[in-house]
Amino acid sequence: MRKIIVLSLCLLMLLSVACVNSSGDEAIITNQTAAPEKTEQADGSIVVKTEVPQSAEASEDEITVGTSMPDAQPSPVPETEAPTPEPEAETPTPPATEEPTPAPATPYAPDLSLLPQQYQVHDASLTEDVLFRFDVDFDGEEETISYRLDFDDDTTYIVVGDQEVAFTESSMFDRAILIDLDPETPWVNLLVVIDWASDDYVTTEVHMEDGKLVKGVEREDVYLAEDGILRVSERTDILGTNSGSRIVHGEKLESDSEWFECRKLTKNDFTVDRKINIECGILLHSKRKIKCKIDGNAATLKKGTYLYMTRFHESRQLIEVCTEDGQIALITVDYDPDEYTYTINGYPQNKVFDNICYAD
Repeated sequence: MRKIIVLSLCLLMLLSVACVNSSGDEAIITNQTAAPEKTEQADGSIVVKTEVPQSAEASEDEITVGTSMPDAQPSPVPETEAPTPEPEAETPTPPATEEPTPAPATPYAPDLSLLPQQYQVHDASLTEDVLFRFDVDFDGEEETISYRLDFDDDTTYIVVGDQEVAFTESSMFDRAILIDLDPETPWVNLLVVIDWASDDYVTTEVHMEDGKLVKGVEREDVYLAEDGILRVSERTDILGTNSGSRIVHGEKLESDSEWFECRKLTKNDFTVDRKINIECGILLHSKRKIKCKIDGNAATLKKGTYLYMTRFHESRQLIEVCTEDGQIALITVDYDPDEYTYTINGYPQNKVFDNICYAD
């Protein structure tokens, strides 16, 4: 019976402890619990007394289940340092792509296949004063090229767009040639041919440069040959009145040769037209022997040879002739200022040849 009572008391104590823990009171369980003290009562019963030691400091083996001490402060929760963000990986910059250098723009030019063009003022079928309509300065707009004559002042005006140039003391405006003389320049050229007096022609180059009408160089008679090649013509009094031409090029109207080419005769000129050509002085008949050079060697043309001039040098000191049998000879020419005549082998030219004719 006593054992039952003792066990009952133990159970009650355990339940009390459990109730205290469940209501939030402090319960400290240590691994060093004092042994219960047994006291025998007068009636012979045994009382078990259990002491819970009070200690200001809990041993290292105590496990805190709850807090009932008013002064106890909760342990500070260590602040969790925010993780340092890893630096963002730098996106590699792609290498700069070099843009290809654009090809230089091709300068605009109008349809130059339409050139050259020629305007003959003395053509009776032409009544307009408009010479050409063409984009002369490559600005994409077509200009009107015209002319007007002032007979009181004896002046010819060439008008391009709203600008004009004057040719004073002009006897007659003869013709104009529109041509591209230099493919490197952004304009085309207008050649103005004026008959100054007695079929003495002068050609002046005109063009539009930086929006301004400009007069260029002057040359002797420049004309457009049948083959479409630009030529300059000059006359000589050697062996009569003879005209020769040579090719010109560039805006300065420079020549490509020191020789002027004369009209070429054919075999027919020595047969069918022989008489006419002799009377006109085109064919010449020698009255004496003539010293010359043939193929670079000294030679002599016999008396009675028929020949004509094929070329003359710009110095007027050398001529090239062709004989009836096709020989090409070079003859030296001098000028006698006292007699106002040319000489060949020391003789006046009219003592060397028959049929020397002059036009004026």
